[in-house]
Amino acid sequence: MAKKLQERAQARWRKTLLKGTLWLSSELVLGMIGMDTMADYGEFLMQHQVTDHINQAIATITTVM
Repeated sequence: MAKKLQERAQARWRKTLLKGTLWLSSELVLGMIGMDTMADYGEFLMQHQVTDHINQAIATITTVM
């Protein structure tokens, strides 16, 4: 059982390391070609949409209460 937990932990670390490496390399490449601002703007737009959904959910919950 301990061996399975250790294997899962290693898999999570590999996955996290891979995601971090991909993120860092894409930030570097986009920064070098001047597209980093566009990527940041895209993230900003997505964050705005998420915030709107959360606000709507909170408004719905408070209305129901």
